[in-house]
Amino acid sequence: MRTLKSLFVLLLIGVFLACDTDQDDIALSTAEAEQLNVMVKSGSWHISEFILDDDNNTAEYANYEFVFNENSKLAAEAKGESLSGTWRVSNDSGSEYDSYYDVDFNIFFDSSTKFGELTNNYDVISATNSEIKLNLQDNPSGKTAILVFSKN
Repeated sequence: MRTLKSLFVLLLIGVFLACDTDQDDIALSTAEAEQLNVMVKSGSWHISEFILDDDNNTAEYANYEFVFNENSKLAAEAKGESLSGTWRVSNDSGSEYDSYYDVDFNIFFDSSTKFGELTNNYDVISATNSEIKLNLQDNPSGKTAILVFSKN
């Protein structure tokens, strides 16, 4: 009987240790999100790559300059044309489609414009002061995308 009790206690300890909530991952992704939030607001950017469902759509956006302003305002401007949208950088706490802690980059444009296809909740693959690489997969729409912003 004593062996059974010892086995039960060891099992409970094992279950307790297996339920690590990875608070260190949450803190890291929060710091990364804050850093990217500051970085993206400095200067203007252009799309250097946009591949949606294996179709290269980069040329459609080649002439546009993107400015990520305060208050989540996003401006896309080209000669004589200006479109407005919103943006947000956040750390993801996971969902059924995106179940790990990471940094997300959200872009929202009116779906009736050609910029509507940019609207999504992207995972940040990498970010430097000159380039931000975003990825879209494992989402409810089933679409995949690679979106890369380069600094002007």
